[in-house]
Amino acid sequence: MGNADQEKLVMLPFLGETKAGNDPRKENYLQMLKYTCCPSITIKSFLVLVTIFELIIFLLEVMQKGYTKNSELLAPVGGSILKYGSGEAYLIKYEFQLWRLITPIFLHASLMHVCSNAIFQIIFGISVEQRLGTVKTIIFYLTTGIAGNLLSAVWIGARGVGASTSIFGLLGSQVAYVILNWKAFVIPEMGREKYLFSIVIIVLYCTLQGLKSPSTDNAGHLGGLLSGMFLSLALFESYRKEKYEKVLRILGIIFMLIFFIGGFYLLFNVSVPHRLPPIQE
Repeated sequence: MGNADQEKLVMLPFLGETKAGNDPRKENYLQMLKYTCCPSITIKSFLVLVTIFELIIFLLEVMQKGYTKNSELLAPVGGSILKYGSGEAYLIKYEFQLWRLITPIFLHASLMHVCSNAIFQIIFGISVEQRLGTVKTIIFYLTTGIAGNLLSAVWIGARGVGASTSIFGLLGSQVAYVILNWKAFVIPEMGREKYLFSIVIIVLYCTLQGLKSPSTDNAGHLGGLLSGMFLSLALFESYRKEKYEKVLRILGIIFMLIFFIGGFYLLFNVSVPHRLPPIQE
């Protein structure tokens, strides 16, 4: 493989293509953060715009009815979150409020919740947007978020909010990208195996942290992760046109069809969610 090809394929872990020609001695602090964390970020990026949108929605949640005085910093009153569209299986199934599979993506339960999700989705997502383009990234972000909320509604049925379903989809996309470009993937001093292993470690860490917290929607995370992996196999273009790419693409499409058809069937024909008690203001 020539030097030009190698430079095209060199990737910073999780982040995107390197920017050749940047002189680190001439960078200020903000430029350093940009090149280190999100080398291709712009204010017009979908993930930047959706992050700003989610921060605005959070402020509206707090302003609507104030915030609760508990251990969470600036946690909006529960009634406000429910009004804006938190996930709840009973309302989705028996009152056909299907928008509650979408709206939880943009809602958050505390200042720490929205800020941590904002940081993670930009760091893990900008490289995905760079590979897919804006339109496909919008489809990807919403689809993986809906998939996570659907699995959560079938499995748990509790009220849930947060962009973490889509964020786990972005993590799943990183895994799919390595698998799809296995023969072409080049990372000096790291290797594709270590790159893939580091992604798995992050997923496991987030999962273990979620298991320690009863309020964490682990079913939503799992749905986002799996849908992100298989949807990426269907959407990504590989650097090399390998024979196994077509097989993986078909596998991704089949999985997504089974996931959504099976998920909606289970929700409306098998699961029996209970009406949750009203939220005390």
